[in-house]
Amino acid sequence: MKKFFRFFRKSLYIELTWAVLLSFIVGTFCYFTLIFFSDTIANSKWASEKYAPRKVSTLIDGLQTYIYTNEISSKDSAKLTDWYARHQSAFFYIRKDDYIVYNTFITPKNDGTTDPIPASDEDFKDLADEYQSFYDVTKAPIKLADGNAVLVLCTDVQYNLFLKLQRIDIACSALLIIFVLIHFVRRKIHYIKDVTTGINILEGGDLDYQIPVRGHDEISQMAVSLNSMRVSLAQQMKNEKQALQANNSLVTALSHDLRTPLTTQMGYLEILKGRHYSSPEEMEKYVDTALKTCYQIKEMSDRLFEYFLAFDPHPERPAEALEEFDGVDLFMQLIGELSLPLESQGFSFEIEDPMETFLINVNMSDMLRVFNNVFTNIDKYADESEPVKVRVFHDDKHAVLEFSNKIRQVPRKNESAKIGLISISSLMKRQGGDSRARTARDHFIIELKFPIH
Repeated sequence: MKKFFRFFRKSLYIELTWAVLLSFIVGTFCYFTLIFFSDTIANSKWASEKYAPRKVSTLIDGLQTYIYTNEISSKDSAKLTDWYARHQSAFFYIRKDDYIVYNTFITPKNDGTTDPIPASDEDFKDLADEYQSFYDVTKAPIKLADGNAVLVLCTDVQYNLFLKLQRIDIACSALLIIFVLIHFVRRKIHYIKDVTTGINILEGGDLDYQIPVRGHDEISQMAVSLNSMRVSLAQQMKNEKQALQANNSLVTALSHDLRTPLTTQMGYLEILKGRHYSSPEEMEKYVDTALKTCYQIKEMSDRLFEYFLAFDPHPERPAEALEEFDGVDLFMQLIGELSLPLESQGFSFEIEDPMETFLINVNMSDMLRVFNNVFTNIDKYADESEPVKVRVFHDDKHAVLEFSNKIRQVPRKNESAKIGLISISSLMKRQGGDSRARTARDHFIIELKFPIH
C-alpha cells in the first residue's frame, strides 16, 4: 500500500491530479450524503405536519396582507400578477361568485391582467385538475376590496424545502472541494517556504542546517539534492580548513627544524673555510657532519614537496606529458635500481615473474617519485626478517603492481608527516591511475593500478 501511494507522490502533476480527483470524490460523497438527509427532512413527519401547514398559512396571510395594503379588487389582476412573480412556487386561483377572477394557470397579458372566466369552464376545470393532481391543494376564504372570495392554493411546500436544502448541499460540497484543494496547495506552499528558508540559512553560512525532506516529488528531490550539496560543500570546506591548518603546522615545524641543521652546517663550513682544524681526521669529521646536515635538510624539503604535491587541487597530467612504456620492463628496472640500497641493509625481495607484457602511459618523473615513496616506506616500516613480495598482474583494462611486506614492530626512522601514501595516491591520479593500501594482520600491502593502452 505504501508503494502504491509513493507512486502517486513522485510528481507534482500526479499529486495535483490525485488531489483534484480526491477532492471531487470527497465532494460527491458529501453531496449524496447531504441529499439523503435533505430528502429525509423534506419527507419527515415534522415537515408534513408542522412546517408545511405553517408555510401555507404564511403564504395565505402574506397574500391577504398584500391585498389589504394595495386595496386589490377582483378587477386588479395585474397587481396579483406582481405578487405571483415573487412567489412562483405557489400556483393559485381566486373564485368570486361563479367566476374565476384570477388564476396563475394561464399566462397573463402584456399588462399583467387576466380575463375573468366562468367557474364552469371546462378548459379551466381540466387545467385546474391537472395542477391539483401534482400539488397539495388548500382552500381558504380571502377578502378582496370589492367582496369576499375563495383562494385555492396549489403548492408542494415539502418539495420546495428539498430544493432549498439541495442548494445548500451543493454549496457545502463545492466548499469542501475547494477546501481539500486549498489544503493540498497550502501544504505545498508551506513546504516550498521551508525549503526557501533553508536555502537562505545555507546562504548565510550555516552548513549544519538540514533542509526538511517531505514526500517524493520534485520539491523533495530538490531538498535531497540541496542537502547532498550542503554535505559535500561542508566536507570540502572542512578538508580545505584541515589542509590549511596542516600546511601552516608543517611550514612552521619545518621552518623551526631547518634552523638547527642549517646553523650546524654553517658553523662547520665556517670552521672548514677558516681551516680551524688540527688534523685531516678532524677535517674529515667536520665534512661528514656538514654532509649529514645536508641530508637532513634534503629530507625535510622532500617532505614539504610531498605535502604540497599531495594536496594539489589540479593533479591530472595532460596527455602530452605522458609517455608509452613497456610496463613489465619499466617496473623491473625501477625495482632493480631502488632495491639495491635496501638489499645492502639486509632486505630481500621475491619478485613473481609476470606472465605477459603490456603497455602503459605514464610520466617518468611521477613514476620515480611513486617508487621512491614506496621504497622509503619499506625502509622505514618493513621487517627485514621476511622478504618483500612483489607481484605484477593485469586484465584487459588495468595492470596492478603489488608490494607486500611484514610490518616492523618499531619503525626504523621517526615517522614523518604521514602523507607518503597520500602523495602516492596523488601521483597515481595525475597519470590516470590509482593506488590502494591495506593492512592484513601483520602485513602491509600497497597496490599501484595503471590503465593499459
